[in-house]
Amino acid sequence: MPEEDRLMKTMLQIPRWEGLPDFGLYMDQVIVLIERAFDGLLPEGEITKSMVNNYVKVQLIPRPTGKKYEREHMAMLLMICILKQALSMEEISSILTMLCEKGVCAGYTQFIREVDTLCEAASSGQIVLRQDGDDAGRLALRAGVTAAICTIYARAIIAHGKKEKIEKK
Repeated sequence: MPEEDRLMKTMLQIPRWEGLPDFGLYMDQVIVLIERAFDGLLPEGEITKSMVNNYVKVQLIPRPTGKKYEREHMAMLLMICILKQALSMEEISSILTMLCEKGVCAGYTQFIREVDTLCEAASSGQIVLRQDGDDAGRLALRAGVTAAICTIYARAIIAHGKKEKIEKK
């Protein structure tokens, strides 16, 4: 399997709802969980304590319960980490509001489904932005996820290329 295909398949490893801890985590644990979820696919320092605090402050994610972050927080943070590769915080807020209007679990599940669909389509070279019956929210989600995943994918290929050059020296 070519390295580029392996990199795209790696993107499918984002935890599903059931794979997220169903108990509260402290901030340090949240940061570790998110860093491990992306396993080097995001730039170093992509998620920090101060960023999470700012997301709470601007109400992008709810306040933690007694300094503990629940499954809903982690799902929101994972979605934010992906979407912020291509969208502004205001745009992310709009997408998350639409996506999670029926609850974070349903929104996160739909988000992961979009990521999976995009990764499969990209590995076969057939990305589709619009499908019959898509409303504006679904189209915005698909376009945002596409832009973010393509950015992550490009960075991973570039990083792999740099690594290959170093190893060949």
